[in-house]
Amino acid sequence: MEESRSYRRERKQTKKKKKTGRGSGSGFGSIQMEMRRLRVLIPGGRRLNQPDLLISKTTDYVMHLKLRIRFLKTILSKLIV
Repeated sequence: MEESRSYRRERKQTKKKKKTGRGSGSGFGSIQMEMRRLRVLIPGGRRLNQPDLLISKTTDYVMHLKLRIRFLKTILSKLIV
């Protein structure tokens, strides 16, 4: 999957910043990076600033995709037979 331009821009900006203070080495930056990635991937995720809402929206979207796959498989099996 290709990255969006805004995601690449954000990633470049975070690479330029030096780690200082309490966050360095703790992995907190990588969690923030993954949250940014989710915001880009999930429809409507860019508006969500609260992690719990973003996770909830992500699980809903995954369920939606699973149902879509199941539906398309059913249609395909009907067409083949």
